[in-house]
Amino acid sequence: MSLKENINSIKEEIGAEEQFLESVIKGERFYKKYKKQILVSAVFVVLFSVGYVGYNFIKQRNLKASNEAYEKLLKTPSDKEALNILKDKNPKLYDVFLFQEAVKKNSIQELESLSKNDSDELLSDLSKYQLGQLKNSKVVQSKLLNGFSLLEEGFDLLKEGKITEAKLKFAQIDSNSPLSKIVKNLEHYQGKTK
Repeated sequence: MSLKENINSIKEEIGAEEQFLESVIKGERFYKKYKKQILVSAVFVVLFSVGYVGYNFIKQRNLKASNEAYEKLLKTPSDKEALNILKDKNPKLYDVFLFQEAVKKNSIQELESLSKNDSDELLSDLSKYQLGQLKNSKVVQSKLLNGFSLLEEGFDLLKEGKITEAKLKFAQIDSNSPLSKIVKNLEHYQGKTK
């Protein structure tokens, strides 16, 4: 019995080794058949990884440089070198800085220039709103702040005692607007303070 068991275990071991060799041979055939595709895929993965890491490194370096330049400009707004770095590394932050300076200086010319900015709709809209405020214009060409402009106009009319005209202004504000609660309160109290 033990000889029979030994023979069976040897057969099982040989069968396992045979299956292993068979899978190695299949893997080798697959590799030889698709060798070019495997190498091209490996090269592509390596190049993509290197490109991705390089892109993120450059992006982080530009972000750090633009933040440092912005900090310098906050301390010394007349620093031309920092302004150029900011313009090159982060044009949107550059525009925001120009907007801040234009508002501080009440510069109509700079605000008009920024209001024509097609790359940043929010900044353009804020510039238009600020222009309207500086020019004391009752009509502000603002898409995003239109409701706020109407609220201000209506409030001014309430202060003057023109309640019906104020209600007409308030009616132009969208009912889904976050300003609608303020409008309801103003209409209720009609601008009266105690």
